[in-house]
Amino acid sequence: MDGIFIPIIGVICIAAMFVTFSVLNSRNQREVQKTLRAALERGTPLTAELVAQMNTNRPSAKTDLKRGIIIMSIGVAAAFAGIISGAVTEFATVATFPFFMGLGFMVVWKLDQADRPSE
Repeated sequence: MDGIFIPIIGVICIAAMFVTFSVLNSRNQREVQKTLRAALERGTPLTAELVAQMNTNRPSAKTDLKRGIIIMSIGVAAAFAGIISGAVTEFATVATFPFFMGLGFMVVWKLDQADRPSE
């Protein structure tokens, strides 16, 4: 019975990371919108420079690659933890989801590279 709590806690931790990221990202976007709204209410003209400064949360060309590597490394770490602890089956089950999710981010990054013109 005690061995079942390890994968459950691992899945809960991974879910908590995604929820935390989403909440913080949403809060940041809300603050940007609030600041922009206050500037417009004061009569500040909406210039291209102001919009460019406000939109600092744009993902870079390598964002998907970075996310893929980080999430995939969580899966690999869970697999190694299973090997070390001797609970390979349980940890392999937990490791599969983040591994393939990271792999998906890396595939999206590669597909985006093919769509971008050479600079």
